[in-house]
Amino acid sequence: MTNRQAIGYMLLACKKANLEKETVRKLFQEMYWEFDLKTVEEAQENGFEWYHSLDEDS
Repeated sequence: MTNRQAIGYMLLACKKANLEKETVRKLFQEMYWEFDLKTVEEAQENGFEWYHSLDEDS
């Protein structure tokens, strides 16, 4: 999957979640930034680690 395809999925999810324009723009920028900073493996590991930690904080 290309970065542009991944962004497309993210944008569709944002549309479905009815996120505000500024939130969508911030996510768009942050995703492109992360593509430059992280490998695919790092993104998967770090992203899911953070996601699962959301339940621990409750």
